[in-house]
Amino acid sequence: MTSDNNHRIEHAVLIVYASAAGSTAQMAEFMAQRMRDKQLHVRVEPVDRAPDPGLFAAVVLGSAIHNGRFLPGFADYIQRHAATLKQQPNWLFSAGMGPALHGPVGAIFKRITPPEITECRTAVDSNEYRAFAGVVARPPDLRTRLLVRLFGCPLGDLRDWTAIAAWTDGITSWIDNTLPATRFPATGNLGE
Repeated sequence: MTSDNNHRIEHAVLIVYASAAGSTAQMAEFMAQRMRDKQLHVRVEPVDRAPDPGLFAAVVLGSAIHNGRFLPGFADYIQRHAATLKQQPNWLFSAGMGPALHGPVGAIFKRITPPEITECRTAVDSNEYRAFAGVVARPPDLRTRLLVRLFGCPLGDLRDWTAIAAWTDGITSWIDNTLPATRFPATGNLGE
């Protein structure tokens, strides 16, 4: 992006997220800060307070995944705004244990994209979907602990910040290189 003394070139990006315990929110804030560091104007909102995505040049949508599903309200937001989102560049990400699975059983499930994710991605014609490992807390009940162990998922903070940064930088580059430049006054009101 370029700038001069009177104007700055900027694109407005919306990041909408659904987070159960805060780890997906941290990922969304991390992405926003990386984009801001590259001179993008970014607004980050939880899905229950997210504005109309049509007011932004690009949208990044992310949710934690529990039991193969987005968190409540996330898929509803996507469906409610699908027509708008389909007309603008958007990216979809999830945070869950899927990318961290290993072992014979985990390797099989690691390659499966849950149907709800596929439906949402198709509904908005998303530029890209990326599954990231999230924070996997120790399950409170023995049955779930056994299933987590069977699937070969470690416990703890499994987020790969380097991979998240690289994906975010790719989105930023796409926005910079593909979207037409938008000029905003460097100071004062936009209507001046």
